[in-house]
Amino acid sequence: MATQDVERRSPEDDRFYADEIERLRLLLEASATLLGSLSVEAMLPDILELAGRTVAADAYALWRHDHADGSWHVAAHSGLPESYVENATAAIRGRGTEVSLAEPLVVEDIPQADWLSPAHREAHAQAGTRSMLVTGLRYGDRVVGTLAFYYREPRQFTEAEKNATWLLANLAAAAIGTAELYETQQRLAEDQRFVAEASEQLASSLEYERTLANLAALAVPRFADWCAIDMVEEDGTIGRLAVAHVDPDKVRLADELAEKYPPDPEAAYGVPNVIRTRRAELFAEISDELLQQATVDAPELLAVLRELGLRSSMCVPLVARDRVLGAITFVSAESGRRYDESDLAVARDLARRAATAVDNARLFRETQAARRDAQDSLAVVDAFFAAAPVGLAFMDTNFRFVRVNEALATINGLSAEEHFGRSLREVLGDEAAATIEPYHRRVLDSGDPILDLPSAGHSAAAPGELRNWLVSYYPVRDGTDEVIGVGVVITDVTEREQARAAAEAAGEQLSVLAEASQQLAGTLDYETTLANLADLLVPRFADWYAVDVLAEGGGFRRIAVVHKDPSKAEWAEKSRDLFAPAAHELEGTARVVRTGEAVLYRTITEELLAASTLGPEHHEVLRQLGMESAMCVPLTAAGRTFGALMLVSADPKRPYDEDDLDFAKHLGRRAAVAVDNARLYREAERRARAALVVEHVADGVVLVDNTGVIRLWNPAAEDITGLEARSAVGRPAADVLATWESIEALGKSSRLRASTQAVKVNDRELWLSITGVGFDDGSVYAFRDLTEERAIETLKSDFVSTISHELRTPLAAIYGAALTLRREDVVLGEPQRTGLLEVIASESDRLARIVNDVLWVSRLESDGLRTTIESCDGVALARSVVEAARHYIPPSIELELSVPKSVPPVAADADKVRQVLTNLVDNAVKYSPDGGRVTVEVATAGPRLRFCVRDEGLGVPPAEHRRIFEKFYRLDPDLTRGVGGTGLGLYISSELLERMGGRIWVESSGGGGSTFVAELPLAG
Repeated sequence: MATQDVERRSPEDDRFYADEIERLRLLLEASATLLGSLSVEAMLPDILELAGRTVAADAYALWRHDHADGSWHVAAHSGLPESYVENATAAIRGRGTEVSLAEPLVVEDIPQADWLSPAHREAHAQAGTRSMLVTGLRYGDRVVGTLAFYYREPRQFTEAEKNATWLLANLAAAAIGTAELYETQQRLAEDQRFVAEASEQLASSLEYERTLANLAALAVPRFADWCAIDMVEEDGTIGRLAVAHVDPDKVRLADELAEKYPPDPEAAYGVPNVIRTRRAELFAEISDELLQQATVDAPELLAVLRELGLRSSMCVPLVARDRVLGAITFVSAESGRRYDESDLAVARDLARRAATAVDNARLFRETQAARRDAQDSLAVVDAFFAAAPVGLAFMDTNFRFVRVNEALATINGLSAEEHFGRSLREVLGDEAAATIEPYHRRVLDSGDPILDLPSAGHSAAAPGELRNWLVSYYPVRDGTDEVIGVGVVITDVTEREQARAAAEAAGEQLSVLAEASQQLAGTLDYETTLANLADLLVPRFADWYAVDVLAEGGGFRRIAVVHKDPSKAEWAEKSRDLFAPAAHELEGTARVVRTGEAVLYRTITEELLAASTLGPEHHEVLRQLGMESAMCVPLTAAGRTFGALMLVSADPKRPYDEDDLDFAKHLGRRAAVAVDNARLYREAERRARAALVVEHVADGVVLVDNTGVIRLWNPAAEDITGLEARSAVGRPAADVLATWESIEALGKSSRLRASTQAVKVNDRELWLSITGVGFDDGSVYAFRDLTEERAIETLKSDFVSTISHELRTPLAAIYGAALTLRREDVVLGEPQRTGLLEVIASESDRLARIVNDVLWVSRLESDGLRTTIESCDGVALARSVVEAARHYIPPSIELELSVPKSVPPVAADADKVRQVLTNLVDNAVKYSPDGGRVTVEVATAGPRLRFCVRDEGLGVPPAEHRRIFEKFYRLDPDLTRGVGGTGLGLYISSELLERMGGRIWVESSGGGGSTFVAELPLAG
């Protein structure tokens, strides 16, 4: 049968077996080569070459699988464009292994393979591959990659091809797995050697800063491309200790970046996070997303980090004795190394060793520093003990001196050597020892110090001088905390006590000065205040006290003598009343006031006392008061000495000295200033009252200095002239007042009389009544404004002239008509007689109206006019006035009345309203000399009734709208248009309306007539 089978094989079968045998031979030959290679990177080209010799294809690729993150990448390829490698890798990124690789993966038509993603199929389409055969590379229980065969046409794969690729894949997987295992072992061995060398480096020196820097350099490039070491500073900040890279330029770049971008203590990762959490940090792959996240606050840093090509990193904390000392960072870049958990374990081991080395170095430093400090302290103690200005001694438990410094030896009057071994009684005597030993015993028994015991006495160094000390006793202990003796510290505080006493005396003096200042400032009655100072000075600083001031007629006036002893009051009164100092005396108050200098009489002898008295009685007064030492100080202020204070000690044990005199001088200066301030205040008060009067007086007041410049211009002067003080003060009077020469003469005249002058000031002519008076520094002028009075006088004069004219005219007409009627030589017809009688009647009526106006003004000014407000018919009043006027107005005047149908009553005095309307109608007729229409209108205007009298006459210029209502004012005072009148009608109308709660105004442009409007409130 076997023979028959052989005989039946075809030539194709022979070729098939021959190909299979050749493949097996190639695989067998290649296995020795591949399995003998210990470098994965080196064997990858050999695997592709063997694949090409084993199974024919258009392209080949060996994909590697990363178990750390599950990613795939093309490790080696042949016949494929780079674009396919890039696109295919991107297409499967993040998808993991979605198909089983237990059997070869056959794809006979790639476009129809639904399990491929669209992006993956598109990558195949761009590369021109239509079919592929993929076999998994399995090493043990893990997939280390795939071996892929690509074809540019659809294809059906034979079992032989599948078997061949499967055998080749197994061989490649075994070779790659073996090489990876070897590389891992090699790397672990290298890491162990690195750790060993690092440990040796760390143990080589206690200067950990240099050691850590050497460690960073040792790690590059064996364990990392970058190594940085950061330490926690004493203030808690993070400082960069070292950074290493094979390229020095990159080291400089890293230093620059660290300085420009200091670490954020609250960062979520990196060195701050590792130090804060004490947890190591591993980034097996530094992705671009991670770089973007890390540089979100500094986007300009992203490009720099990308250029550095950072691939993987680890950061581990340096922890020793539960304290974080810093962190070590390892970064791979150029080498492409990807850190994993085994690398992290090496880093942690290295960090633990480094932290221990740093901690030991720091402990050594601290120990050395403490030793040096102790040695220095001992040296300082020895030096201090020898040179200390205070007395120091060490006594044993038997009260014997063990050690004494020179200061205490000097106090005791023995040398330091003579103290050693001797007891307190032997050195100080029984009496002093009996006082001191109880304190020693108490310190020895209780172990507590006794501090600052005051002591006073005489020392051997200065036996005649009383000294003050503060003594303290301290327990002295050995290394076992047992009390072995007593330390004694004796501080000489004599000078301090003296200074304290002096300070208390000075403080008392300052207190007296302060109280004196308060008393002096509290009243303006300085004489009483100076006398009351005795309450502060006697008896604390003087046994008796006297105050003298210059008298107005010459000599001195003694205003107070106060003695501490009430029984001496009679003698003090005699000294005050009978024996005031004389100006010619050589000593005491007279000398001080004459020279302005204080005098200290440290000791007053009998001869000096006798020479200073005015007679036996005066001598007896001083003797009774007592006078052993004295001080006399001047009262001087503003360069003028006006009196003196005298302080006297009657106790020979209390003589005054220079310090006492300084105190008395201060007191005298303050008293003098207070007196002068009181005088100045009185003067200022007097001037203030004068200034107040000037400010509020109704007359203008001007002060002009001797140079003719204005120095004062009071508010009344501003009101009268309309010129503000700031515009007048400081300017020459001649520039402000046009007629200054005539005014100036009043200030130089010896006669005080008022002069009325027309003065032009501020472009106005004023009539002023001026009075001037001169003094040493200039002249003062007071003036009163008589401009209005002058205008009124002028108006009165014009009124008299006008009234005379107005009265003469009707009187002349009446008189002429009457004479004509009386003439017997002239025969008059009835028309002539009637005409003459009408002239008499009309002119009489005119005369009555003039008199009536004068009477109205008189009643208004004398306040004799009474108004009775009641409800009135305003239309009826207007109609009656119009009807009455029609009887006497010229024929050229057309008088009309315009009223509405219904008008409410007005609240007014009917007679006064009728007078107002009569005046307005007469005024309209009078100022229409050429005739025309005069219209009287009545209408309501809100809560008022309005009367309007409109004419077509001369009109009123706008500038005269207010003045026409003034008394005696006329628009045509010179009768140029023949318009006469008293100038009282509008004034009377305005006054009457105001008394009835009404108002009046004129509307006129100055030509083409006028409209006078009068308004009164409606009734009810």
